[in-house]
Amino acid sequence: MFQTQNHKIYGIHQRISQRMDRTHSPINSLLEQATHIVRRKKETTGTLEPTEGYKRGQIKELIEFANANNLWISLTNLSVEFISKGGENEVYTGDKDDIVVKLNNFEYAGDDLENFFIRIAAHNKFFGNVPYQMIGFAYNSQQEFCAVLVQPYILAEREATENEIATYMQALGFEMDYYDEYHNSDYEVFDAVPNNVLYGIDGDLYFIDTQIRLRS
Repeated sequence: MFQTQNHKIYGIHQRISQRMDRTHSPINSLLEQATHIVRRKKETTGTLEPTEGYKRGQIKELIEFANANNLWISLTNLSVEFISKGGENEVYTGDKDDIVVKLNNFEYAGDDLENFFIRIAAHNKFFGNVPYQMIGFAYNSQQEFCAVLVQPYILAEREATENEIATYMQALGFEMDYYDEYHNSDYEVFDAVPNNVLYGIDGDLYFIDTQIRLRS
């Protein structure tokens, strides 16, 4: 069903380094299948247990999925170096600085992992010049189960300004609610602050780490 890890990693390096334009569609089979798994688990669980039970069951299903399809990623094989850790991500950079690898522990998904997959799909829809690709699963340094995501490494001149971010978001059809929060009819984008948005050497803006959720 899936490529071997070595072939998969090579293909990721090739695709990301060669295709960073807005027409690139990064939503791959793995992301779609994982989304289906967590959504199906929530639907079958229904009201049989409290909401916090969704996440436990969804993680169990994804672990079984990873085991069945050899989707465990070894950072050693990726030849990456640790650069930072935040609330949800451990971040690594590739040996050629053409990719960033993030181990995401689903912390900001709350009690339902579908929130994470909604966010990734929405990010790729609106910020397709710095897409996420999901390449498998791993345990981080705290032994937390994580999705392994890759993004292009952005050559930045500086952080974007609040005015530049606002202009960009308004061009995408979003309305400003606060200096770092925006919405359209379907989504809310928040944490769109300068250190999460880079001004590239090509003059474009790159939203590398915002939060996105469906509007209630």
